Amino acid sequence: MIITLTTDIGWEYAAEMKGKILSINPNAKIVDITHEIMPQNIRQGAFVLYSIVPYFKKAIHIGVVDPGVGTERKAIIIECRNAYFVGPDNGLFIPAAKKLGIKKIYEIKVSRKASPVFHGRDVFAPVAAKLSTGIKAKELGKEIKKYVELDFGKATVEKGRIKGKVLFIDRFGNIITNITKENLEAKEFHVKMGVVEKKIKLYPSYGYAKKGEILAVIGSSGFLEIARREGNAAKYFDAKEDMKIEMFF
Repeated sequence: MIITLTTDIGWEYAAEMKGKILSINPNAKIVDITHEIMPQNIRQGAFVLYSIVPYFKKAIHIGVVDPGVGTERKAIIIECRNAYFVGPDNGLFIPAAKKLGIKKIYEIKVSRKASPVFHGRDVFAPVAAKLSTGIKAKELGKEIKKYVELDFGKATVEKGRIKGKVLFIDRFGNIITNITKENLEAKEFHVKMGVVEKKIKLYPSYGYAKKGEILAVIGSSGFLEIARREGNAAKYFDAKEDMKIEMFF
């Protein structure tokens, strides 16, 4: 199985993780998703994982966005159909794992030899490598029923108004929200974030808007995005992740 890596630790520390994986399974196929999640931003890491998992038919997904490393937080394996998630029990995997269907969750026993500040290398990488050789999850951990929950929340819809929040801001400055196509009542509306309010149109894609125009699209992950044609919508609205967004029709 492919092993993917999604972390906030940067490429040099990720290289140590890859070395550990390859020392256990020299034939492992490793795919770097990103090592540039904003530090300690669990929700951002969760959104990236949620977005990418449908495109891997069989994979072991390691996630390291772990501000609680070395504390009492659990290290876990989540078993899904044709996929495993290996990392901290802090909600990082839950939206993606629920998307695939959670079968069982196992707690990994952390060795005393593991660095208390780098479980990615000393705990998660070895476990993922062993899974990739065919070792069963039940041999690597003890089944548990409780885990830390995380979800993206649901937008609230009232007559002529939708209230949601910002899930993610990508490198283009596009603002991905938790509002879906089903929530929308019109193709033209006012958007308010913080003190900034703007009337915009919903287009099939970015290219339908004029250069510099603020627009809305349904993004590739199925959520409403606020964008700016050849510009940065996040700067225009001074948007931040987890910020409230309101839409008026």
